Amino acid sequence: MDKAALLQAIKEAESKAAKELEDAKAKKQQALVAAQVDSERIKSEGYAAVDRQVAEQLAEARRRIEADKQTKVQAGRVKIRKKRETGEARVAEVAEFLVQEFERSVQSGLR
Repeated sequence: MDKAALLQAIKEAESKAAKELEDAKAKKQQALVAAQVDSERIKSEGYAAVDRQVAEQLAEARRRIEADKQTKVQAGRVKIRKKRETGEARVAEVAEFLVQEFERSVQSGLR
């Protein structure tokens, strides 16, 4: 092979290597962009999943709080009703006691 052919072969090899290097750089850049886009998508989906989970937990906590509040309100109403019933039942006893005490004091005063 003569020098000119050898130099031509070297130039073609260098040109081919440069083109392959440029192609490899372009593929690397594309891979980086695709990975970055995929990373952003995964990150966004992760945030959305966490937001949904937090919203579900908050809703469940609110339901538990509301149920507990309703239970306490109902228990309070039962206590109030029982106290009222007890008070109403004792009205007759207290009235009878007061009448008896009044009659005793009247009879004591008459003596």
